[in-house]
Parts: sequence; C-alpha cells; structure tokens
Amino acid sequence: MFHVSLLHWVGLLWLVAGVAVAKSTVSSLMAKDYQLDFLRALSDQAEQRAELSLNDYLQQLERNTSYSKYTEQLATARASHKLQPKVLLIKQLLDAQQHSQFDLEHTCVLRNLVFLSRIKQQLRAARDASAQEIRQLRVHRLCQQFERPATEHRRERLINEQTVGAALEQLNLTHSSTNATSLDLGKFGHELYEGVKLSGAEIIDNYVGILRGLLQDILDAEHDDLIDNTTQLERLLQQLDNMLAIPDFFDKRQSVYEFLERHLKAEYEQLRESANSDQHITEQLLEHLKAKGLDLFVIFLFSNFEFLEQVHEHWSLLLPQTPSLLYDETHRQLYDIQQLYERFKLDTESTSKYEAYAAALKRLHERTVEQGQQNHHIFEMISNAAQNVGSVTFNMIKAKCKELL
Repeated sequence: MFHVSLLHWVGLLWLVAGVAVAKSTVSSLMAKDYQLDFLRALSDQAEQRAELSLNDYLQQLERNTSYSKYTEQLATARASHKLQPKVLLIKQLLDAQQHSQFDLEHTCVLRNLVFLSRIKQQLRAARDASAQEIRQLRVHRLCQQFERPATEHRRERLINEQTVGAALEQLNLTHSSTNATSLDLGKFGHELYEGVKLSGAEIIDNYVGILRGLLQDILDAEHDDLIDNTTQLERLLQQLDNMLAIPDFFDKRQSVYEFLERHLKAEYEQLRESANSDQHITEQLLEHLKAKGLDLFVIFLFSNFEFLEQVHEHWSLLLPQTPSLLYDETHRQLYDIQQLYERFKLDTESTSKYEAYAAALKRLHERTVEQGQQNHHIFEMISNAAQNVGSVTFNMIKAKCKELL
C-alpha cells in the first residue's frame, strides 16, 4: 500500500490536474493494468505541472541581470522537455550566487526542487511495485500449470496413419460416405494470430518495460557508474519507446528480437573482445537488473511458456471436433501438435516428448512457408518460442516456481 505522504500529494495533484485527467481514457477496474495506467496518467500530469513551474522560474532568472552570462543555457534548459536539465541548471545557478541563510526565496526553491524529485521517485516506486505484483500474478498462474494432477489432462492418442484405419472402422465411416472438407491452414493461422496478438504484445511490452524502467532510473542519476553514458542510454531509451509504440504483434516481436541481437549479443561480444578494459554497458545494465531482483533470462523463459500456453488454449478451441478430422491431413497435423504439447506438459523432463513437439511445430512452419501461406509468421513465432522451452529450461522454470511460491 502507498505511504500516507504519497496519498496527500496524489490528492492535491488530482485537484490541480482535474479537467485534463477527467478527459483521459478511464481503464476498467477489472483490468490488471489499471494501477499502472492510473499511475502513468498521474505521472504525466505531474511532469507537465512541474515543467510549467520550472520554465516559469527559468524565465525569471533570464530577466534577472545577475544571470545575464547564462542566457543561452537558460534558453536551452527551458526549451528541453526533460525536467532534469532544468533542475540541474537551477541548482548550479543558485549555488553560484551568494545567499543569506535567511533568504526565504532561495530556501523555498531548493526545498521545492527536492519535493519534485521525491514525488518522481515515489511515483516510480509505486509503478515498479504495481508492475512487480502483476508479474508475480502471471508467474503464479503459470506455475499452477505444474501443480494440476495428470488426471485432469486428456490422454488421447495421436491421430496418425496407424490409428486412422481403426478409428474409421470403429465409427463405421468410409471416405465415400462422408464429404470431408479440408481445413484451411491459412484461415486457422489467421484466427490463431487474432486470438493471441493482444496478449502476445502485452508479454513483449512487459519485457521491454523492464528494460525501459532501468534505463530511466539511470538517466535520472540513480546509478552514478552509468551516468557518463547518457547519450547512449537516451538512444536506447528512444528505441525501446519506438518498440512499445509498434501496434502489430509480429512487427513488435521482430523489433525486439533485432534489438536484443544487436545490443545483447553482437555489440556485447565485439566490445568484450576489444582492448577496452572498462566494463561494457550491457554487462552493467544486466547487473543492475539482477540487483533489483530481475533476471532477464528467467523472465524470457517464463514469457515463452506463457505465450505457448495462450497459443494452445486458442489452438484447442479452433480445432474442429468432427469425423472429418480423421480424413484431412491438416486436421490431423494440427490435432497431433496439440496432443504433443499436452503430453510434454505431463512429463516435462522427457526429452523425447519435447523433441517430438518441437519437431512437429517446425514441420508445420516449414509447410506454411512452402505453401506460401499468408499467416505463416504465427507458426514461426510459435516454433521459435518452443525452441526456448525444452526439457532443461522447463526444469529451471519449475525450480523457480518452487522458489517463488
């Protein structure tokens, strides 16, 4: 829960911001991101109000002849949309002038600068706490998948060439007596993508948001060892903002993969091999994340599993449960993959069951590419996610679940 002091200024801020906030979109109280959306709106209003106050004071300093040598710096700070350059310049100029300890105006300005900094920190702490709670809820839901008894899962045989004949005979059906309609793989892929695109984008945004929050902390001078890399960090921050703004799930995913490849692998290896003995910024960023209790690798594993869970939930709903399932190759292939996933979840330590599932997904993706299916990218994403959730990594996930729950 929030501290009383935070509640006090939250209430005051709503009074100041009133009309603007009332016009903003109101999230449903049932939404899991309700708190984050609320706090983001609050932070935006706080920043806007603080910027007005700081610009007003900078303008007063510009009119003061005592600061005539700093006209250019004052104009630059006032033109910036960031609060930090404004605050730093005001502090520098006030420190450069002689002030009596009884100068109330000087004392109030410094006091209010501290107040603005404290509000910003408290809002960020509240957002971090809310985001952490959501992550814990998602992890708890995923970990519960391992606690369900095996009897709750259907133990159905795979529909392959060996079982089709027996099933037909049992149902007393023949090819000539039933007009089987081939399942449209492109339509299945489209409906599957539509079913998971919002939740999939949400998983990616959560991952990107963790990186963004860390960079913002550093830019706000909470980590002195990285503050010298301001330009590089601001560039990374802009790239992350661009990714968060991408509306399409697949485009967002591609952008994130390219970012991670560029910054967490290629560039990292290149600088590690160079003569520069200084610790590389990527390594430092990862250390700061771990210090906050955030392990990107573990989060990555959970994200892939969470995505697969959502995919197969929709997958099972899209599978037609009709006799024609026995005749059509596409029906059988999609049905088999669903069963292979459920079998693997019952025995995640089985390498053979995992390999059978991953191989089946790979074959499906290759088929959609060969056929030029318009929605082959969803099968590519599923196959790639499965490559990161093997028997070894599943055991790591289960071990983490025991630690967290």
